[in-house]
Amino acid sequence: MDLAHVAVCVSDLDRAMAFYEALGFEETHRFTLDGVENVYLGQDGDPSLQLRYDADRTTPIAPTRADVDHIAFTVDDVEAQFEAAVDAGGAPVLEPTEIEAADAYAAFIEDPEGYTLEFYRTQ
Repeated sequence: MDLAHVAVCVSDLDRAMAFYEALGFEETHRFTLDGVENVYLGQDGDPSLQLRYDADRTTPIAPTRADVDHIAFTVDDVEAQFEAAVDAGGAPVLEPTEIEAADAYAAFIEDPEGYTLEFYRTQ
């Protein structure tokens, strides 16, 4: 079994797309179902992230690390990806650092909706 993608709800589709496109993601496809716009983003043609936008949603989108701790992406250059995310409007959570217990080098950032993203490479 392989993980196909992660779906997250967004309150501003254009803002979310601009943020993830600044990180190197490209739209792979989209559709609307029951009034909810679904946009798939990926790299190298493989969708890994689904943005769900419901213009009629009446409850706020309030992701917390208590419910979804983070979404992790492997990257070649943790510092460059972290800086690109900050430049695109992300809020730093943890600057690039060694995480010895995981044998990894990682950084965490909050996207414009409040989801925490991890960029990491193994040592």
